[in-house]
Amino acid sequence: MMFVCDLSEAKPLSDEHMMAEMYERAADELLWFDRRGVSLNGMTLISLLDDLGVEVNIPQPIKTTKHRKQADTSYTKALLTVIERMSESSHKELSVEQTKLLQAIKRDRLSEFIGTILPSFDEIYRLRNMIGEYKKKVNVKWPTMSQYEFRLGQSSNEVKQLRWMLTQLGDLEHSELTRYREAIYDPMVIDGIKSFQLRHGLNVNGNLDKYTVEAINVTPLQRVEQMQRNLWRWITLSTPNAEKLVWINIPGYQLSIFEQGSVTLQMKVIIGKPSSPTPILSTYLTKLTINPSWRPPASIIKSELLPLNAAEPGYLNHKQFELHGVGLNKKHVIKLGDVDSKQLPTLLRQYRLVQAPGEDNALGKMRFTIVNRHSIYLHDTPAKQLFKRNVRALSHGCIRLEKPIALSSYLVETDERARELQKAVGGSGTRHFSLSSPIPVYITYHTSWVDAAGKLQVRPDIYNLDMEI
Repeated sequence: MMFVCDLSEAKPLSDEHMMAEMYERAADELLWFDRRGVSLNGMTLISLLDDLGVEVNIPQPIKTTKHRKQADTSYTKALLTVIERMSESSHKELSVEQTKLLQAIKRDRLSEFIGTILPSFDEIYRLRNMIGEYKKKVNVKWPTMSQYEFRLGQSSNEVKQLRWMLTQLGDLEHSELTRYREAIYDPMVIDGIKSFQLRHGLNVNGNLDKYTVEAINVTPLQRVEQMQRNLWRWITLSTPNAEKLVWINIPGYQLSIFEQGSVTLQMKVIIGKPSSPTPILSTYLTKLTINPSWRPPASIIKSELLPLNAAEPGYLNHKQFELHGVGLNKKHVIKLGDVDSKQLPTLLRQYRLVQAPGEDNALGKMRFTIVNRHSIYLHDTPAKQLFKRNVRALSHGCIRLEKPIALSSYLVETDERARELQKAVGGSGTRHFSLSSPIPVYITYHTSWVDAAGKLQVRPDIYNLDMEI
């Protein structure tokens, strides 16, 4: 069964008063039907609802005037509830959207209105197109592959099946082959597997391993459902009123900077592990700090740092941790070389554990401040080798950057500040650089999207959030 976005429990925006006002503006005419059937307005709305997986209770077949009125009302209620859900998620003024809708009805511009309620992200257009492409495949019987270790030149029906699946998914170009050649495991099939693995964030080895088999066995119908869930995530985002935008996709382990719609910088990121997930945020980047100190939260101190120091006495001192006083005593600093590890829990009632700037600092050379209530920020890391991993859900929630210097150079644009930044990076003192114009930051959760080349990208649902939509 197709994924259905259940709007039944949503707050009923489509109450009798609103519905009555809408149809009064329309002079009691139907909004989505004309004499010939579904109107252009109706086709635009039905297409959007279908792409979102919204099921509308429509009498079938629609023959009588009564049926049309029932269907028209059902479509109207569905649109109103979608608008409400979008407003709640993106913090838009619901009353403003209602007013715009009523004006569109009065001016007979409903199709135009439906287009304007969607945020202006190219990804929405591309994803809707891909949903349409995959819907053409949902009635095709999708075979099931098993894990195999093929040899070059090997002939089998499984190879033929695999070649067909990769062609359907766009990872192999369609080619006219004889039945004999279709069943031969050749470099073309290996390249198709690699293309598929790359699009799915898997280890690109050209082998039909466990994770590749699991991904290729996902049916087109299941992919449509996944894309519909991710389309909801896009339409509930507010469109930033800025030329520059930092976008971090959690399942994609990637940061991208968009400038006037084009990507100007990309890098890998490390995000929170499932037990300490990175939150989904819409915020701003306001400041960067060179050579930051680190104040670990109590949870990390208790679960990790104190046990490490007990198992390896002197560990915290070796990693340049100190005890800093608080309040009136904040200037008092205790070096941990002078402290017995057994005394630490008692001292931490009066002092704060702080890691001094340096090569071992958990934040590396840079920290980027984003406005939020979760104590989440972007930062460098001394553990550069972790970026070689495919699965990078490893942190306590903060986002570690592969190229922090590139990001800092981009943020500090003027020649004078760039020189100051370069000097600060080369030094050991802590420096803060506030941005004159904060940059919008979106930390999103998209397990599927369509890239600029028109390729569907899919990533594992690391936080198991897809089923919550």
